[in-house]
Amino acid sequence: MKSDFVKKIILLKQMLDDMEQDIGLSSLSGVEKNVYLAAQASKSQDGLVQTKQILKHSFTQKMSRPTFFRALKSIEKKGFLSHSDEKKVGLFIVV
Repeated sequence: MKSDFVKKIILLKQMLDDMEQDIGLSSLSGVEKNVYLAAQASKSQDGLVQTKQILKHSFTQKMSRPTFFRALKSIEKKGFLSHSDEKKVGLFIVV
């Protein structure tokens, strides 16, 4: 019984890895993926997200603040987020 669940988890993990590779997320670390996915999940219809919204997401709540902000800066440098023209600090456009 347990073995069947483990096999299903393995299959799901392989599918997820393939999907992440297809859309370019495989280049991100685990922490970076969590920050980016939290930003995607929290963005508004126009693609904007505030830093505090990303911080509140369940994917990022257990991260230390320095780790979070290092990952945020890294994914911005990699082109997954960009600062909004509306507000220079704390507001991002999710790509």
